[in-house]
Amino acid sequence: HLGHCRYTGIHNFKSIIFSVTMDRKEFTQLLKAGKVQGAYLFEGVEENIKAATLQSLRKAILPEGMEELNESVMDAPATDAIIAACETLPFLADKRLVIVRDHPALTGRSDADEKLLSYIPNVPESAVLVFLCRGKADARKKLYKAVQKHGTVVSFAQLNDVELNQWIIRSFGSMGKQCAPQTASLLAFTVGNDTALLRTEMEKLAALTGERTDILDEDVRAVSTRSIECTVFEMVDAVVAGQEGKAFGLLRDMLISGSDRIGILAMLLRQYRLLQHVKIMQFEKKSAQELKQNLGIAPFAAERCIRQAQAYSGREVKQAVDICLNTEYRIKSGQMNQEGSLEAAMLEIFALRHQRRQA
Repeated sequence: HLGHCRYTGIHNFKSIIFSVTMDRKEFTQLLKAGKVQGAYLFEGVEENIKAATLQSLRKAILPEGMEELNESVMDAPATDAIIAACETLPFLADKRLVIVRDHPALTGRSDADEKLLSYIPNVPESAVLVFLCRGKADARKKLYKAVQKHGTVVSFAQLNDVELNQWIIRSFGSMGKQCAPQTASLLAFTVGNDTALLRTEMEKLAALTGERTDILDEDVRAVSTRSIECTVFEMVDAVVAGQEGKAFGLLRDMLISGSDRIGILAMLLRQYRLLQHVKIMQFEKKSAQELKQNLGIAPFAAERCIRQAQAYSGREVKQAVDICLNTEYRIKSGQMNQEGSLEAAMLEIFALRHQRRQA
């Protein structure tokens, strides 16, 4: 069995407990090998890939045309209903698929009853039981531990930068399009790392490029919907360039789209803290590669941070961080109204550049 196993025995082999947790790649290997059986828990923040993996599981174990006869999908059902579905023999198929969505014993305050907990190791070979959880499940719950001990927890964590780029390139390939790694990185930076949103934007790009095979950087810049993080990057670019009109225009767009000033201020603070990290690492004579790795953000974003930091002295970046922190404190302590607070902070940051030119 793939995954990570935990050995708790001392001298007695019977006390070995295999607590199995695997990622989506390991589960896919298991699926291809035809070794899927027993109870599973699908949990984690990557909902789009979780749904795609569940669909792959359906195709793998349910014969075409017999899907409805061999699948049970239930929302937070009673234990007896889960057991009855698992014990029902498949019709003209080797296995039944039983999907239990959002069981309260995995995320809520309630806990699973003993009947369900004792059934987890006894799911028949003729059934595959999947507990489907939106977001992360609570690992402290008895049901989670029972599935981990006697079945498999499959974790759908957020894709890292390399995985996300590979996913974008593969997904464009399935649409008959080609995408260079740099363009994939730009798209991820622009839209964010939510694969569901990315998929929508990719379909839009594929449609707009028509018969042209290649997806280009200018296509992404022209039509992709920008995430708040990307817009904050662009806003800082405008501040660095002294383009007050553009910076406040981007801020207005974010506010109109429903973002609140406190949230944008937090992201602005994060951005200037990243610039501060760049300045500190440059003072320590770190290489460009070390700078990118140590920032802990996507390579495309790291390169942009390094360019932005060149426009400031270390002292100015620290002052910008202090301005953001002071504004946040004054808002939260009731000394300043949220309305206009972010605009005032941005004007103070602009003033840092004006003071240098005057000096």
